[in-house]
Amino acid sequence: MYDGPGVIQQLRLIYFLYYAGVGSFLFYFAPYLRGLGFSGAQIGAAIMTSQIVSAFAALGWGAVADRLGDPARTLRLCAAGALLAVCGLPFARTPLQVGLVLSLAATCSGSVVPLLDSVTVTALRMGYARTRLFGSVGFIVAAQGLGLLLSGRGDRPADLLMPLVFVACTLGYALTAQTLLPVPNTHARLRFADAAALLSNTPLLVLLAICTLHWACCAPYHLMFGVLIRDHGLPSSLTGLGSALGVLAEVFALLLFPALERRFSLRALLGAAFAVTALRWMLVARAQSAQSLVLLQLLHGMTFGLWWGCAVEAMARLVPARLRSTGQALFSAVVFGLGNAAGVGLSGIGYDRFGSAGPLFDAAALVELAPLLLVLLLARPLSLQRLPA
Repeated sequence: MYDGPGVIQQLRLIYFLYYAGVGSFLFYFAPYLRGLGFSGAQIGAAIMTSQIVSAFAALGWGAVADRLGDPARTLRLCAAGALLAVCGLPFARTPLQVGLVLSLAATCSGSVVPLLDSVTVTALRMGYARTRLFGSVGFIVAAQGLGLLLSGRGDRPADLLMPLVFVACTLGYALTAQTLLPVPNTHARLRFADAAALLSNTPLLVLLAICTLHWACCAPYHLMFGVLIRDHGLPSSLTGLGSALGVLAEVFALLLFPALERRFSLRALLGAAFAVTALRWMLVARAQSAQSLVLLQLLHGMTFGLWWGCAVEAMARLVPARLRSTGQALFSAVVFGLGNAAGVGLSGIGYDRFGSAGPLFDAAALVELAPLLLVLLLARPLSLQRLPA
């Protein structure tokens, strides 16, 4: 293990730049594609395909990292591969071209976060939360900054500034990742029988199921919030402001999470996160004014911050240390990969059918009741007892 200041700064910078890229992509890529003339279904299909590719790739790279016993080495490879692929994004102009670029990038980029989390936990142990927070800062800077820049440039349809900013962020974290020293995992290397045993653990499967449902319900926000803002005739700067406030709330939730965890069970905290998320989507569907649309994003502290704190802690309890990279990759593949793929695919189709993004949030609010009910009803499977190391 190493925890020198140089390593901490490297990891913080990678988190900052990676999530700055997420902030530029998440809310501005769909409006960018709308400017190219893509339909909702075409937008959803392009992103859905990349998410499916990402899911399987994340599992493969996680297994490779555990097999090699050094997640940093695998992270360097994935970051470099993601950079090579996304360089084609500013030149992609058709649904097929965009889908191909995103899918190629997903073979590597979808594994960056689980590998980065594994490196951080292995290298810093107790320093994960404070290091991960720099990702939230990067997200805020990019989401708000790009929104202001796009508005300042007249909210041009298909403004190339959007993909260029995303490529620049990828370039930054890929170059920084190449400077990371090896981070050997002192636990036994991966045995595939042990990895397969994860899939027979009932609490882990229940956790994956409820988190997948929750993340699928977040897809209308991730895919169509920027489109919703433009559909209301509001400037892109409001997209950045709303997402920035949401991530600020997320940061406070993560900072408060250790105190909340000491006082409440993970099951109770998850239930609260799902209940508030359902309320959030119902209110967003009905919001009309700029003020209400922006202020409602403060509930992101519950939707993501509290939920993510619970998910990370639950995975730490359920997955043995020697399978950390594989466990993180499994979570990323199922929840962020397959869950998001289903959500964005349905959101794209729904946007074309309803002609607006509002009804998508109503549907998300209704489906969000499913993970809430599962948390309330499945007390025994959600006992979240630790697996033996």
